[in-house]
Amino acid sequence: MKLLVTGSSGLLGSDIVYLAERRNISTVKVCLSQRPGFISADITTEEGIKTIRNLEWDALVHTAAWRDPNVCEKDPDKAYSINGRATGLLASLAKERNAKFLYISTDYVFPGTNPPYREVDPVKPLNIYGKAKLAGEEAVRKISDHFLILRVPALYGIRAGLAASPLIDSTLKALDSGKDWDMEDTIIKYPTYTGDVADVVLFLLGKNASGTYQFSGQEKGTRYEMALAIAEATGKSSAKIRRMPAPPEADATRPIDAHLCMDKLIELGFDSTLPSFKERVRQLWQAGLLGS
Repeated sequence: MKLLVTGSSGLLGSDIVYLAERRNISTVKVCLSQRPGFISADITTEEGIKTIRNLEWDALVHTAAWRDPNVCEKDPDKAYSINGRATGLLASLAKERNAKFLYISTDYVFPGTNPPYREVDPVKPLNIYGKAKLAGEEAVRKISDHFLILRVPALYGIRAGLAASPLIDSTLKALDSGKDWDMEDTIIKYPTYTGDVADVVLFLLGKNASGTYQFSGQEKGTRYEMALAIAEATGKSSAKIRRMPAPPEADATRPIDAHLCMDKLIELGFDSTLPSFKERVRQLWQAGLLGS
């Protein structure tokens, strides 16, 4: 298998490339920016799609996305262009050459009012980010029933650099600031390690699976609770972290609890035994991967 990964320099794509190469899977690394060892392609343009069409690959994992819900809310056209339309164009390329295709989607396709959500449960995104990612899902299904969609929630990782992982990076900066720092304590998230998602991606491709699957860390927490967990895991003081009892004002509405059920993935044979969020952060900290 020769695996092309879009967004390969990003938070998730970098871990997929890393794990694939460790398993002796040949990779083609595509990203937006010009950098050594990567192929630059803007997937929202005809030229970028042509670049990918002319490359040699027989499987494509599409991780490139506009991920910030607030930014998406301010520019819906760009959000739909990247997260929706480009996804359909890439899926069409995969169909042309009878290649495997896996699209990374999100828990934000659900409204967050009746968790946990199964793959077959009704979708109803609350913001432009979720709607644009859902448009990507719909484009994939329209083009082929044999492609893969993998929904994941809030991601964190270190392969692309700490700044690419705001869930961890912003919390460490708050803990190190010495200032009072407000953290919301209402929106429930399920932090999920990108290295584990990479493992799921290669597992699904190896199984030649098709359809929609979901993967999620199973430990829930608000930003406030995660900040306390990160502080404990790194030995930092959380005395300046203040609990916000109401959601902060934001451009994009977030689902309160969009917990993803992953029974379908487990039934396929994936081992879901994983370290807790706190333990994973402790491991990364002890390995010197989160700074000092």
